Amino acid sequence: MSDDDLLPLHAVLPWSVPAPRAGRDWPLATDPGTARARWTALLAAREEDARAALFVPSRARTLHTAVAQLPGQSTGTGRLARESGPAPEPVRVAFGPYEERFLLPDHRLLDAPRPELWRVADASQLFLVHDPRAAALTVTALLPFGAGAGSR
Repeated sequence: MSDDDLLPLHAVLPWSVPAPRAGRDWPLATDPGTARARWTALLAAREEDARAALFVPSRARTLHTAVAQLPGQSTGTGRLARESGPAPEPVRVAFGPYEERFLLPDHRLLDAPRPELWRVADASQLFLVHDPRAAALTVTALLPFGAGAGSR
C-alpha cells in the first residue's frame, strides 16, 4: 500500500474546525483553583496598564474588545477593562493528545474561540483530534484546545 492509496482525513470526516486558541497562556491552568486565581489577579489590577500587562493583549483581543458569549457559557460580554464579576467556571479541555487543562471559558479571553465547536460540545459529543506535531489521532469527549491541534 502506498501513500497514494490512503484517503486524506478530510475525505472521511468532511467537517473540520481548527482547535480553539487563547492567544495567551494564563486562561489555561492545570487545576480550576489556579484558573480562578488568575482571573482574580487580573481584576485586582485597577490601573488599566497593570491589567493590560496581566491580560496580554493581542491583535484579536484587548481589554476593550466586546464579544458575544460562547455558546453554552454564561459569561460577561462587557469590556474586560471594566469587569468586576466572579471568574467563569473553569471547564476541562483536551490540551494536546495526552493532557487535560482547565480553561476559563470566556470569549473575551480567547483569540480564536471557534464558537462552532462550543455549539456542538455536549455530554454525547466526541472529537477526533489530529495533532501533526505528535503524529497522533485522539478521540476525546473534551473540547480540544491548543496550538497546532485540529479537530474533526
